[in-house]
Amino acid sequence: MRDKSQPATITIILTFASITMIRNILETTGTRILNALINLVILILLTREIGSEGFGIITIILIDITIIQLLVDLIAGSALIYFSSRTDIIKLLIPSYLWIFIIISTTWGIFAAMTNYFPVLYSLIVPIKFETDIILLALLNATMLTHYNLLLGKKRIGVYNIIFTVQILTLLITLVYRIFILNDPSVESWIISLYFAFGVSVILSFIVIIQKLKAYNLKGSYSIIKQVFRFGLVTQLANILHIGNKRISFYFVRWFTGLPAVGVYGAGTQLTEGLRLIGQSISLVQFSEISNTNNKDYAVKITIKLMKFSVLLTIFAVIVLLIIPTDIYLLIFTAEFTDLKYVIIALSPGVIALSSNTIFSHYFAGLGRPVISLWANGIGFLITITLAILLIPTFGYIGAAATVSTSYITSVIYQYFVFKKETGIKLSQWLPEKNDLNDFKRIIKGLIKKE
Repeated sequence: MRDKSQPATITIILTFASITMIRNILETTGTRILNALINLVILILLTREIGSEGFGIITIILIDITIIQLLVDLIAGSALIYFSSRTDIIKLLIPSYLWIFIIISTTWGIFAAMTNYFPVLYSLIVPIKFETDIILLALLNATMLTHYNLLLGKKRIGVYNIIFTVQILTLLITLVYRIFILNDPSVESWIISLYFAFGVSVILSFIVIIQKLKAYNLKGSYSIIKQVFRFGLVTQLANILHIGNKRISFYFVRWFTGLPAVGVYGAGTQLTEGLRLIGQSISLVQFSEISNTNNKDYAVKITIKLMKFSVLLTIFAVIVLLIIPTDIYLLIFTAEFTDLKYVIIALSPGVIALSSNTIFSHYFAGLGRPVISLWANGIGFLITITLAILLIPTFGYIGAAATVSTSYITSVIYQYFVFKKETGIKLSQWLPEKNDLNDFKRIIKGLIKKE
């Protein structure tokens, strides 16, 4: 920080906040680990039972839903986390529902127009005969994520973790039932399972939110939504570019090499992105903490501390994934996924960079300055487009993986220099120290005693 000695008040705040914050991190990380394992089982089921082409279709459907969600998030996105601690939930919930309806209706109209006027582009973006499913799943997903954001903003992280776990378990149980009991290993079975998973989560999260509503007065909602939109506009432009960095390469892969290649690349992406649970879990708690404080020194200190934990744990997880022999991947995912290990290798540097990117992004967003992430992701997006055009036609999904990794690394470098300029933090302060380990042990011991 600007001064090496921290004010006494910061030390006191950290002392009292640490146990609660670490508990939330551990609970969220534990939930994410459980969900990552369940997702791994789902991934294995889908790749083995449906194959690379079927999994390619599933991957494109998920990307389409994600793109629709980006538009929804202009109002009903992470800005809700920031504002839900500052106003009545009802003033955010009702306008969010209206916005979701507008976006979903508009998307349906765009799909219809593209069918008539841009059939080639439409066939590249939307898998045939799954248009209605994409729209309905996007509606459920948007509603579910709106509820999740409100829960996180109110620091109801435990409830969020429970519902999130129920969601993924519902998906797994329904999928297993349809594949092995009904003997229907198909993309349609996965879609039906997703309907159940999203639907259950929407209902449970809605019940929790309604029970905690303290007021039903919508007066002042328009002013609040204008603030949310201004905050959300910058945040979502950053997210659009961020998702573009991650997902636009899939369309390039489909265009140049076909759906089976998308399936292989999608499997590698899901495996490596499963490691993001470390940074995501830590950053969710970080964002919730920073959003609920006006103390910038506290925000800086926990960001540095949590960044070290996030990066080191992610590196360890990446090493574990890399030392798994290729034969094991072939045994688990079948011969259609022969090059899966190479995709993982190419994506690994990007995953490590992403663990830093997530912490930086939530730091700036938590302080109400998402514009920093906008610029970082904008730079990364330019790298993505350039390298995708150069590498994917020649190297296929390996080129796509290298493109994504380079994009993430570039974004993190930019965020680092902005953070350094604003806080005066030196590079040496990012290096792990013995005190970091001691702090972590002390917090865990305190948590155990408190429990």
